[in-house]
Amino acid sequence: MQKKSLTLLGVILAWIVILAFLFVQSQNDEKTLAESMAETKKEHQKVEEFLMELNQTLEHKDFGEIGTTFSYEGRLLTLQVTDQAFIDQNEKLLKTLVQDIAKENKLNAINIQLEVSNWSGSMSEEDKKINELINEVSTISAELLNEKGYSFNAMMVDPRKSNPYVDIRIDETKTYDDEAKGEIQQLISSAIFSKTNMNFDVKITRKSENDIRDEKWQPIFDAIREETDKKFDEYKGFAYSFHPEPLQIIIKTDIPNSKWAWISNKKVEQIETYVHDIIELKREELAVEELPYEVIIRGKDHKRLN
Repeated sequence: MQKKSLTLLGVILAWIVILAFLFVQSQNDEKTLAESMAETKKEHQKVEEFLMELNQTLEHKDFGEIGTTFSYEGRLLTLQVTDQAFIDQNEKLLKTLVQDIAKENKLNAINIQLEVSNWSGSMSEEDKKINELINEVSTISAELLNEKGYSFNAMMVDPRKSNPYVDIRIDETKTYDDEAKGEIQQLISSAIFSKTNMNFDVKITRKSENDIRDEKWQPIFDAIREETDKKFDEYKGFAYSFHPEPLQIIIKTDIPNSKWAWISNKKVEQIETYVHDIIELKREELAVEELPYEVIIRGKDHKRLN
């Protein structure tokens, strides 16, 4: 009887040790993830400072018109220039310059590519006039909206059609009804006509609940992309969809269907758990409303693995 009691006590103690270990491990994992997210935020600040210095340097060295875009996926810097001849002549010099500035800013390794884009320097006279008209109409519309107490998050101007139009999406920053909508549309249309002598059809809409929800979750989606990419070599891409509900968060991997299924299953489980942890940490940080969602892990052949 005493021997059985000791055996039972030993089993209980073993389970206590295991549970304690798992708890400590989960705390350490969460701490590691939080540290990784903090490092990512610092890296973003470095990239912003790097791009600012790079643009200033390019302008100072008088290379002409060069655009810069940076993608965190693949850590790819793209320099957009006016023609292939410029690339042939300056590619090596520009890449060395970029690498030196990155090193000065203590930025981790980045990839660099040059591509030809249709900048204003190579635009036709007609395209330049259209571009100037778009800028003028956009400025007139923005100034009137600000004057009336509205902020906007998107504006589309197209003066090329037989019926030119301005499509504006406003934030919900002020009482808004059909009468107010008609008034502001008329004011913008009249102001544009007085400056351009052109009749623009002005359309104003509000951000939908879906738009607002999507905006709030974008930083969470960014964190999923970046942190999963940092943690797992198997990660190959990200997608999401609010329709159909619940929110689907899709992680693309190169995990194959293997006869050693238990190995693949373990990795899939690790990725899924990590994504859940990212969502909860980021959602808490941003105070974003909780939504029902599911994490879908897809393998090398695009089939669902979980």
